Amino acid sequence: MPLAGVILAAGRSARMGTPKALLDFRGAPFIVRILEAFEALDLKTRVVVLGPDAARIRPVLATHDCLIVENLDVDAGPIASLRAALSALQPLRPAAALVWPVDLPHVRIATVERLIETWRREQPGAVVPAFGGRRGHPVIWDAALFGALESSPAARTEGARAVLREHASQTVTLAGDDPAVVDDLNTPEDYERLVREVNRDAY
Repeated sequence: MPLAGVILAAGRSARMGTPKALLDFRGAPFIVRILEAFEALDLKTRVVVLGPDAARIRPVLATHDCLIVENLDVDAGPIASLRAALSALQPLRPAAALVWPVDLPHVRIATVERLIETWRREQPGAVVPAFGGRRGHPVIWDAALFGALESSPAARTEGARAVLREHASQTVTLAGDDPAVVDDLNTPEDYERLVREVNRDAY
């Protein structure tokens, strides 16, 4: 299993007021758009991590080939979701995981292709996209760092960035021209901006 795709969609979406996974992006829910990206990238193993809104999100995944995992420790932040995904992937022993937060459906496929090409060519511990000097998502984690992600005490409070810091020499930061990699959508205003941009690009 060379590369698995992971969608982190277990957050409470408290500031958005509705599950971000179900918001529309170009005619389909965020979560479906990312699964379609996985399909386009030919990622055969796809894991979706859900949380409190699992009952609402599961129906839209019914026609998609993916493994659904529920994170029962949502208050621990995204690292708990990532650890739940890695636990589910353990029997499959993938060489790496492309980890994609659900609130970034607008990251370009070409951006992710560059991440994958870099990982395949250089085999680093992690490949992180960047824009404007800021690191973003999605991130490719090589299996060599799975153990660190699962056990790092600092990650419990700082998230996966703690593992990037602890293994800086094994991390490749890939600067690009895709602002979506740092454009988390957390509020209704953020979503309205995305819709305006999509509508503008349609003309």
